Amino acid sequence: MNNDLKGMCLFLGLIGVGYVMLLILVALFTGAKIIKSIIFISVFSSGLISLGLTSQVKNRLSSYAKSFIAK
Repeated sequence: MNNDLKGMCLFLGLIGVGYVMLLILVALFTGAKIIKSIIFISVFSSGLISLGLTSQVKNRLSSYAKSFIAK
C-alpha cells in the first residue's frame, strides 16, 4: 500500500476516533442509547488506523503495550 493511502487511512481513523469521543460525550450528557453505533464506529476506526500504520510502528506499539502490562 502506498504512503498516500496509508495517510488517508490514518486520517479517517483519527477522525472516527474523535467522532466516537463526541458521541460518548453526547451519550453521557443526554442519556441517549447509542452504544451500538459507538462500538461499530470505534471498531471501524481502529481497523483504519491499523491499516495505516507500518509494521515497524505496530511492533513498537505492541512492545510498549507488553512492557506496560508487565509492570
